[in-house]
Amino acid sequence: MSDAPLTRARFLRALSDVAEGDAGAEDSTARLRRALLDFASETPDNLNCAALIEVGAVGSEIGLKLRERDLPFSEIAHAIEDAPMPETVAAAFPALTEDDWSAFSRLTTLIYTLLTLDMSSNRHDPS
Repeated sequence: MSDAPLTRARFLRALSDVAEGDAGAEDSTARLRRALLDFASETPDNLNCAALIEVGAVGSEIGLKLRERDLPFSEIAHAIEDAPMPETVAAAFPALTEDDWSAFSRLTTLIYTLLTLDMSSNRHDPS
């Protein structure tokens, strides 16, 4: 990942644009994908990620979602939040407790919720 302040700032700005709804979905998607790759590099995993994400509407909300699917990342995060810690995570971090996992998964949910804008009320509530 890039430590360069410019690529980091571009990636943060692209995410902020998603959260603020500052541009159209196609423009936001293109900027986010480019900023992600500039920040994280063009490895196969990052190229796959960039190809499969988009900014788009699902119902009255607009935010990050899977490309060509009505599945917002915030909904996936909510499902993960309620799940027990995966065995692979527990094996990689033996000292991690279920409470630690709950804190991590809750923050993940809140971040994705932050990147989702409710267009019906024109405000965002991360509850």
